[in-house]
Amino acid sequence: MTKESRDNYHHGDLRQAVLDLARRRIDEGDAEKLSMRSLATKIGVAHRAIYNHFADKDALLSAVAAGGYHELSGLLAKTRNAAEFVRAYATFALNHRHLYTAMMNRSYAQFENVPELRTGADAMIATSIAVLAPDQGSDDDKRRAVMRYWMLVHGGVGLHSSGTLKDRPDEDFIKELLAVADLGPPPDEASQALWSTKKTL
Repeated sequence: MTKESRDNYHHGDLRQAVLDLARRRIDEGDAEKLSMRSLATKIGVAHRAIYNHFADKDALLSAVAAGGYHELSGLLAKTRNAAEFVRAYATFALNHRHLYTAMMNRSYAQFENVPELRTGADAMIATSIAVLAPDQGSDDDKRRAVMRYWMLVHGGVGLHSSGTLKDRPDEDFIKELLAVADLGPPPDEASQALWSTKKTL
């Protein structure tokens, strides 16, 4: 790295450089192996410099997750109804599986205590309410209306990604998910061979 590049980092570019690299590593499935030292080495700065921006690895992961929530919020804002919402959410989660896992692995306490993460999540919730529950009564009613879809999609994506459900292309799974939510016609194929309606002893 040139001296000019190092000087630029001192003017505020290092934080974004670390976030961008961490995001690429997470997208590649290396979240568990991610370390502040390895990121600093790749960027070409002393690892102590990263701690000026992130207290530890967990703080870095929260910042990356916050970016993921903003990204998802932007995609959901383009949807016009529940079916488009479910499709957009599921597509994001499946196309960015490792980032989505990092986003969902944040604890309630972290959402409460990390302002950047809370802002990202709040942006997604506000967008979701605008699409799914603009005319609901109280704030609690609106949030529950959103949670019904969030829990459905999140649970479905988890079952599909873990291999618990019948193996199928992501697009076929999304069609099945829409059918389960009564937001689309059922796929031509049988929905799920894992469970049976027959009684067993």
